[in-house]
Amino acid sequence: MTNNTLWLPWITIVAIVLGPVVAIMTSQYLDKVRADKQRKLDVFRTLMQTRSMQISPEHVGALNLVELEFRDCPRVVSSWKEYLAHLGEELPPIEEKTQYDRAIQKRDTLLTTLIDEMAKVLSIKIAQLEILRGNYVPQGWADAEWEQQLARRGLIDVLHGRTPIQVRVHQTPPPYPPSPNI
Repeated sequence: MTNNTLWLPWITIVAIVLGPVVAIMTSQYLDKVRADKQRKLDVFRTLMQTRSMQISPEHVGALNLVELEFRDCPRVVSSWKEYLAHLGEELPPIEEKTQYDRAIQKRDTLLTTLIDEMAKVLSIKIAQLEILRGNYVPQGWADAEWEQQLARRGLIDVLHGRTPIQVRVHQTPPPYPPSPNI
């Protein structure tokens, strides 16, 4: 027997033992890659769904996961940090319409940039204009949110003593004529 022939049984045994181990390790690696991509997709989808409802719990929850799920994507993390920094700034009073609108427009632009960077990582082709404007929110939701903001601000002004509660005496006529005394 030659030297090459002596090694053949050992190589076969090693292949029989290591083959399943390598297959399992490869399978686990591929499962991890799929799960990582799925989590990134979940965050991306949630931000896309809620991009016009930025105070919704789902939107805030997805934002809080960006740093964790996209930690290996420096451009996404950088866009996320810039967006969060802007979210931390106080908005001008709504009565100062020009400044308020400018701040909201910047906020929308930064969110669009963040979602665009995430789409690139996920190999999703979508135009920034579609991200910014391609969504639907019923007018009733917008109206309800606005009314809630007004009600909260009004209540806060009353509680802080900036606005008094007006009380008026109003007499309503009785529902029926008074009965004559007999």
